[in-house]
Amino acid sequence: MPEWPKERRIIGTAVPRVDGALKVTGKAKYSYDRVFPGLLHAKILRSPHAHAKIRSLDLSAAEKMPGVKAVHVIKNAGAELRFVGDEIAAVAAETEEQARDAARAIRVEYEVLPHAVTEEDGRKNVTEAPQEQKAGDVEAALRGAAAAIEGTYGSPVITHLCLETHGLVAQWRSEKEFVVYCSTQNVSGVGRDLKGRFRDMPDLKVVCETPFMGGGFGSKFAAGVEGEVAVQLSRKTRRPVKLMLEREEEQIAGGNRPSLFARVKAGADAQGKLVAFDADCWGTGGYSGGLGQRLPYIYAPQTRRVRTLPIPTNCDRQRAWRAPGSPQASVIMEQAMDDLADKLGIDPVEFRIKNLPDNNLKPIYERELKLGAERIGWARRHKRGDETPGPLKRGLGCALSTWGGRAHDSQATTTLHPDGRVEVRCGTQDLGTGTTTLVPLVAAEILGLEVKDVTPLIGTSDYPPSGASGGSTTCGGVSLSVAMSAKKALEELFKKVAPELGADPKDLQAQGKRVFVRGNPQKGLSWKQACALLGQQPVTAAGSRAEAPAGMSSEGVGGAQFADVTVDVETGVVRINKIVAVADCGMVMNRLLCESQVYGGVVMGVCHGLFEERRMDPRTGRMLNPDMEWYKVAGHSDLGEIEVHLLDYPERGVIGIGEPPVIPTAAAIANAVANAIGVRAGIVPLTPRRVLEALAAK
Repeated sequence: MPEWPKERRIIGTAVPRVDGALKVTGKAKYSYDRVFPGLLHAKILRSPHAHAKIRSLDLSAAEKMPGVKAVHVIKNAGAELRFVGDEIAAVAAETEEQARDAARAIRVEYEVLPHAVTEEDGRKNVTEAPQEQKAGDVEAALRGAAAAIEGTYGSPVITHLCLETHGLVAQWRSEKEFVVYCSTQNVSGVGRDLKGRFRDMPDLKVVCETPFMGGGFGSKFAAGVEGEVAVQLSRKTRRPVKLMLEREEEQIAGGNRPSLFARVKAGADAQGKLVAFDADCWGTGGYSGGLGQRLPYIYAPQTRRVRTLPIPTNCDRQRAWRAPGSPQASVIMEQAMDDLADKLGIDPVEFRIKNLPDNNLKPIYERELKLGAERIGWARRHKRGDETPGPLKRGLGCALSTWGGRAHDSQATTTLHPDGRVEVRCGTQDLGTGTTTLVPLVAAEILGLEVKDVTPLIGTSDYPPSGASGGSTTCGGVSLSVAMSAKKALEELFKKVAPELGADPKDLQAQGKRVFVRGNPQKGLSWKQACALLGQQPVTAAGSRAEAPAGMSSEGVGGAQFADVTVDVETGVVRINKIVAVADCGMVMNRLLCESQVYGGVVMGVCHGLFEERRMDPRTGRMLNPDMEWYKVAGHSDLGEIEVHLLDYPERGVIGIGEPPVIPTAAAIANAVANAIGVRAGIVPLTPRRVLEALAAK
């Protein structure tokens, strides 16, 4: 049965990105960088109203504008517009400026309808009862608890903010073939999806190319409206068309993470065991609805009740955002846990250990909590409220995370050439997580080569299909499909080499760029000599994630983070001194890339905890901060020191690491702030205003 090598030479080490030089020198070509002869630029006319109907649509003036080559109707007369930014029509022209001018020349008559863009206003229109999940008599459990707390916690909507905005360049190569250079985290899926839009053309060939992309974070699984529009405009003009969203469009129509707020009651017994959890939750996922609510998170007492009220609003629809639902749930659950620990007079770390789920993650959490506590200096943590004289108050906090990370479906081929070259093809994509490096790393480990000896070929739907990069599933899926294909290719090579060495193929081994008889390294050939025995034909073997036995991957990870903050109680400004992140990802494939993922997750968590928030104008229905000046994110000086520790559990196989580290950071910061200032703010981001309001209400 296939398995990972027991003695791994490369897996688990720190391998630099093979495409790092291309990225830092600007040679990497992203979708946004694509320029072709005859390229047209497209722009979209969007709704200026949060809620309206189109009474009439007149494109005639736009069609006559200089440089305009084609127009495309997205929503016609009679259609409902659901938010400011909803797509109406698009124009393709010789220049971006001409396309913008022509889009503005489109005449639209609107019937403006009532709108609601905030949770408060949207709630007035909700007639359905909250969805309820219940186990046991929660009121009785709360009455019987030795200690109970009640608080309001939550997170507002935050928008996607990919550095490379959504969009693509579409080019019809012939009547039966077009290619898109798409900023997507799903090359195989986008190719299939776009082909499906042309059901009357069964022989149509569609290729999606994404050799590099500037971030997706869950928002780029599909080509989107802008992608389909670019394809249609290219078809009409028979010229390549580029339609990449501008920064404002990215934030008003590129998807967002739902808000989630909750009024929580929780109780524990005298031994510090959580015995009741009662939460009334609400939030908005825009016009599409849905919250992805995941409470109770990690800690689940037998007696619990969670009522959830999704609030539709006239805002852009939600899209998956790293670890969907979990960061919001963590902010609510982990703050309540800390408040309850303080009420009981129990150390928050000890309280969490007492209430860990009784599963395979429990010993991992215990190890993470102890390591994190040691590294942050938990022993110096004071009771809630820093009594140090002066305006600067310091505090410590912690929070946990969990996520699945199960390997997705994936296929790959490994080709061994007679001259010794090795190529691995896989229809996956690298959205910045390092998949381009993962592919040769895995193949080289199996084939006994070095990473530089293997050429990774990914980023196109022309290669064997692989799943979308979402849910931290790519590392597992790609590792398994590449490993299986490499193992099969090596077996074929052994069959060619065995007669030359007078050995059975089963007795051969590949290591150190040689193929030799196991136990007798001197009886063998160099890799190139071995490959030369293939003759004129290379060997290509296909492998898939489905062929890999269960032991090579698994799912379910746990993580712990600790925050050390200083709060100025005169200004309300929170400063991060240090964050310690302890993460589990099963078998560490590439220590450097895994650590990079954890650092990135913590940075996004700091943004969640202190800065990011979509602000809507209730009167106009417009987003007030759709830019990178007023939509705040952390800069380098805001991050403090970040210390990362990876726990390596090779016996658990490969598990994804991309999303879990983003989950607990905001909650750990919120708990540290409460420890510093002696009062709970509850709602993140912890802006100076929220901190000062909490202090004023103390």
